[in-house]
Order: sequence, then structure tokens, then C-alpha cells
Amino acid sequence: MDVWIVAEDSKENVVVACDGVIGDPLAGLGGPRDVDDPRAVIDPARLQDPRFEARIWRLSPDQYVRESQRLFGPGVPAVELPGSASEDGLTNIAGNARIDAGSAARFRDAASMLARWVVSERATRCADWGSPACRDALLGWLPDEAFRRPATDEERSTLRALFDQLETGYDFDFAVEGVVRAVLLAPEFLYRTELGEPGATGEVVTLVGHEIASLLAFGITDRAPDAELLADAARLGDPDVREAQARRLMAGSAPVWERFFWEWLEMATLESQGQEVGLSDALVGQIREEYATFVEEIIVRDRGTLRDLLSTTRSWTRPELAAYYGADHPGEGVAAIELDATQRAGLLTRGVWLVSHGTRGRANVVRRGMGLYRDAMCNDVTPIDIDLEEALVELVGEDATVREIVEARGNDPTCGGCHEIADPVGLVFESFSGDGRWQTEYADGLPVEPQIDLELGSFDNAAEFSAALADDPAFKHCMIQRFAHFLMGIDVGSPRAIRWTYDALVDFDAAEGSFEELLVSIVRHPAFVERRREP
Repeated sequence: MDVWIVAEDSKENVVVACDGVIGDPLAGLGGPRDVDDPRAVIDPARLQDPRFEARIWRLSPDQYVRESQRLFGPGVPAVELPGSASEDGLTNIAGNARIDAGSAARFRDAASMLARWVVSERATRCADWGSPACRDALLGWLPDEAFRRPATDEERSTLRALFDQLETGYDFDFAVEGVVRAVLLAPEFLYRTELGEPGATGEVVTLVGHEIASLLAFGITDRAPDAELLADAARLGDPDVREAQARRLMAGSAPVWERFFWEWLEMATLESQGQEVGLSDALVGQIREEYATFVEEIIVRDRGTLRDLLSTTRSWTRPELAAYYGADHPGEGVAAIELDATQRAGLLTRGVWLVSHGTRGRANVVRRGMGLYRDAMCNDVTPIDIDLEEALVELVGEDATVREIVEARGNDPTCGGCHEIADPVGLVFESFSGDGRWQTEYADGLPVEPQIDLELGSFDNAAEFSAALADDPAFKHCMIQRFAHFLMGIDVGSPRAIRWTYDALVDFDAAEGSFEELLVSIVRHPAFVERRREP
């Protein structure tokens, strides 16, 4: 079903426009949908080959903390650094990751605090503090590891000159502090570069080995490249070598997959909505813990597929959360349990997504339906600026059931533009109350009626619908576009228009939805290591 409706609210003159599909057969591998006419099937030969510009982008606040811990040990004090603006719910975006006049002081203060701590804790990896040997050891390892590549002779000389000047003018401790502060404020530490070989000519340049190593490592593990990856740096221009490293790094990729689905599916509201619907902080914490374990088990340990993520009935919970799900638990602590397959299958039927998109009252249909339609299927929604509660009373009356509201809203000329597709998606999740618990009737005693009919199929419950999403072209297209955006820090583009993500979709489908194969497909592509640069 397609909806291309533009309606105007006479009061505020606000335009609402929705376009999107669920279960559209033309969006499959028979040909991506044209971005100008989504009803048309186009020849893959018309797809564009993107190359984005050479760039630098700053470490995220979390990456900065982990890098500090890697250099000086896990006991380094916590620092508060500004993040960057998100795009499509995704953080760590290259175009926004800069240090400006408003944030520079915070990075300076963080470097000063960490440098003082290094001196107080003697965290320089030498036993003979205060000696020339200790100085040489520090200057030997710190720039290489901090810059995530071999330091140049000039960089070493500059740091040595700084150390000598400060030691002569003050003392050994102050010299160590000054060198550590200088390294932590150096662009080579704070930024990742994607510039290619200095002096290279041509419109498109290939990244150098250490740049590819950092791109792979931070993209897949959210950490700096390890020794094995750096040892292979000179060979990373070869897609076979990149593939081998990507497969190896998958073992440490759980935090990245966890953050991707957390951001793409807009689940950062878990805590606030948990309070809204009356869940205890302890139970919300267990829901968060279950989510992280679930993603790691399915995607990393089992090397699972999209279907596994959306249909698995196994979970890993503590006893309290198992009781919340109405499931048996074998004892204490986190343990594997089986959930009722007629109620819960996959990530979208777990507390983390349901509570994040839940609320008190009868707005869950809209919150959950729009959550999937807008975020998970990359559809554009511009809402009408009206009083929704008042509009609903005028539309259906105060005593209407949830299903009657959904049907009336979908048939309304103004509201139907967005709600005709999104509301049925939310309706199928009505078997879960705002707090994510299973329900067969509402508080007023009326029965829950979650059955829906879409072009994707007819579904009696959310478990069936969730499993079917693994085959939905719109869902897969959006996931691949957003994952490439997440990995690269820039919107690469839709499989409907861009060869890179289209090829990833082909490989993803050929591998039956394997997340590992999706990752490998993206990093093997020439655009992963090529950048446009002004001659």
C-alpha cells in the first residue's frame, strides 16, 4: 500500500505529508524503487556510485574515555565531554564531530585532569620514576599508541623538546604532566583522519593503512585498532584482507550492534517511559541488561540473522524479569529462558522496545506504529499541529474502542494520510500494555483486538508480525541504509538509489539475513576506503 497524501490544517496552515510502504513487492530485489517515483521499478544499472569527501572526525565521548583507559589503565577518572548532534537518531556523525570555541575548554580541562592523574598514579609503564629511562619509555610508547600509528621523527622530537623544557624549568612530574596533556590535546589523538596519502593527486584517493585500520576498528568494535590489525595495516587496501579482519573483529562487536539498534529503533526513552508507566528502576535496569545480552547472543555469539533477531523466543533474564514475561526461571542471576512463542518473538516484543514506545492511556498504537513506520522503515512524517485528544472525540466519540479509533482515524481524509498504514502496525502490539506486560483485555474490561491485515500479510499477534518483518523490503532497506550511516558516520544512501547499499542488500539476502555478511559486504566495497579530494 502506498500513501502520498498532502493535507492542510485550516487552523494552523500546517502541512502533513506521509510517504511509505509496508510489504511492497516492488521494493524487493527485482529492482529498487526510484526515489522520484516510488511506484516505478528501475534498472540497477541506474544506481549511483557514491564517494564522500576526505574528512576528519572527532572521537566520541565514549571513545575518548576508552582510549584514555587503553593508554593509562582502567582507573582513569571519568570525564564529561560534549557529544555531537545526531542524524536520524544516530550519534557519532562525522559531519558534526568537531571541537569548536564553545567546547575547546572542556577538552583542555579533561586533558589536564587526566594528566594530573597519570602523574599521581605513576601510570607511565615504567618502574624507575624520575629517571631518563622512564622518560624514554614514556616517549617511546605514548605517541605511537595515542596516535594509533607509528609516530614520526618530528613528532617524537617535538615531545622530547617539550619534556626537556618543562623538566628544566620545573621538575620531572611537571614534564610528564605536560607531555601527557599535549598528547591528549593533539589532533592525532582526538581525531580520526580519512585523507589518503599526503600529496596524492586525483579526484578519488585511497585511505592509507592506519586510516583504514581505525575505520574498521572503531566502526566494528568502537575501539582503537589492536596490534594484529595495525600489523596488517599496509595490506588493508585489499578487500580480502579487510574481510578477514572484519570477521575477526566480529567477536568484539557486541557494543556496536547494541548501540546501533538502540539508536535506530529509538530506545533511549526506556528509562523515562519506564517511570511514566510505573516500572521500578530495578526492573528497567534488568530490561536494559536483557537487551544487551540478547543482542550479543544473537548477533555475535551465534552469528545470527535478521530473522533470528526478530523471531527468537529465547531470552536471558533474571528471575524478576522472567516473572514480568510470565516465564519460568531456573534459579538466580541471568539465565537462558524460553518465552511463550504465541506472545513474544524477537526484539520488538521485548520490554526494551515496548516500554520505550509505551505510555499510559490509549496512545500506544500511535507511539509504536509510528515508531516502526517512521524510524524502522525510513518513512517521512510531518505531523499536523492539532489537539489529538479533541480530534479523536470529534472523530469517534469518547467511548470508542481502540480498534474503532484506528479504523476511523485511518479512514479520515486528514488523519489517514499517516495513520492508515502506521496505526495497524501499532494495533498488532496492543496485546502489550504500556508497561510491556501481556494483556488480553484493557483496564475497562474490553477485549484486546490486535488482528491486522497488511500487504505484508494477515497477523493475529505481534510475534507473527515481528517474524514477518524479516522479509519486508522496506524494513530491510531502512536497516541497511541506517547501518551503513551508523558505520560510516554519514548517510551513504538507500539501496533504492545507491549501488553500495544495494549490493549490501543483495549480499544480505543471499546470506539469508546474516549480520556478519552485511558488515563484510560494506567493508569490502571500494567506497569504504576511497574518498573524494580536491586536486
